[in-house]
Amino acid sequence: MIVDTLPNALPTDDNYGRNFIGGEWKFPAAPYEFEIRNPLDSTITTEVPLSSRIDVTRAISAASDALHGPWRESQTRGRSLARLLQRCTELSSDLARLQCTESGLSWSDSTALLDATLKLARGRLAERVLGTPADQPPVVSGHILSWGLPISEMLLSVFSALVDGHTVVVKPSLRGALTPDAIALIAGEVGFPPGVINIVQGTGVDVGAALISSPDLGRLCVHGNENTLARASRAYPFTHVPLTTLRGGGNAAMVFPGASDDDIVNLAAETAAAVRVNSAGALFGLHAIAVHQDLAERVIEAVTEQVRIVRPAPLPVELQRRRSMSRVHRLAAAGGRVRCGGAVRDDIAHRMGWLVSPTVIELGTAARAIPLLDAVGEPSGPVLTISTWATHSDLDRLFTHARHRDGYGSIWGDDVGHNTAAFGTIVRGQSPLGAARAGLVPRGWYEGVGVQGATTGVKR
Repeated sequence: MIVDTLPNALPTDDNYGRNFIGGEWKFPAAPYEFEIRNPLDSTITTEVPLSSRIDVTRAISAASDALHGPWRESQTRGRSLARLLQRCTELSSDLARLQCTESGLSWSDSTALLDATLKLARGRLAERVLGTPADQPPVVSGHILSWGLPISEMLLSVFSALVDGHTVVVKPSLRGALTPDAIALIAGEVGFPPGVINIVQGTGVDVGAALISSPDLGRLCVHGNENTLARASRAYPFTHVPLTTLRGGGNAAMVFPGASDDDIVNLAAETAAAVRVNSAGALFGLHAIAVHQDLAERVIEAVTEQVRIVRPAPLPVELQRRRSMSRVHRLAAAGGRVRCGGAVRDDIAHRMGWLVSPTVIELGTAARAIPLLDAVGEPSGPVLTISTWATHSDLDRLFTHARHRDGYGSIWGDDVGHNTAAFGTIVRGQSPLGAARAGLVPRGWYEGVGVQGATTGVKR
């Protein structure tokens, strides 16, 4: 299989066919497996186990035991985490290649995203080492990752938990199963104590549900669609495990009347770059623009021209393609104007990774756009919506959804002292990727956003 050609420093089929529990690569309790395919060309990459609640229980037990070992010592922990980032940096080309295989990203995009992620992880480690200690005692932290950009989630959300002294049990998406195993392998290589990182592969209805329903965790972090987040939230009254969430599609750009011609040109170029990774990296993607009515036509034309020539990362399965196209069709049927894209190739070679055409949909005024966006739900795929606004009240009402709390609000032009409070981080004149390269990151990317029933302390 494809992974047989990867460097020895990365996992092989022998690793991918097992879970990483207690510092060892172990076969799952039940002998079932799942083919992992490259979404770009549908070739089989490797196979991973379809694990069960038995494997989750074993992983939580190993993580609990590791809490009482050398991981408790902050200096030991800091050195191990620094070595992990150093080794990931040394292997960055190999990891970027693996990410291409996993997500269908281009080499240049994969490299840029990995470099930005590593920079943010270094900043997080320095912040904790030089700053104040964690405000809660170490616990076993469960992590359910999304399919989009799992290596970034491993080196941000999961890494942040490790920095704070927690041990982790990670369930990757079956559409993003490769790079989490690579991080676990590297951690073992640089001397992480057994049980600090545990990876359990499997489905959401088996492994994911077992993590969500376990009262033996000290905290639970979930990055997923709104259905997954809702299921996790409903479990709290039974488990009393504090829950934080990370949503996709929370980044947006706001264009103010003072935006210059250069601002508009730069916005269009950076928007196109963000649309390229919307399919594979919600953390760094961009799904919405709100432009002042005085500049609307100029911005829409500039953005459409740039987005039209983009080839995005493929969506991993037909279900994701249907969600994206359903969103496009529903917005168009309700009066949205499709400026480019809005189609998908019926291409047998990409049956596992549908290529949705980069799409720009003009929704009109805020009063018209808000009910449309509420009706179609969360963003999906390389689909960009553009709305116009006239007052600051319009702008605020466009971004009241919870997903924006862990996203970037990118400002272009002079906002005349107005910053909408809806976003996790406000940046000026930068795309999400540009902001990450500058070391700016919404707090939610590290720690998640608290939801109903969640607390800042350990479980009761």
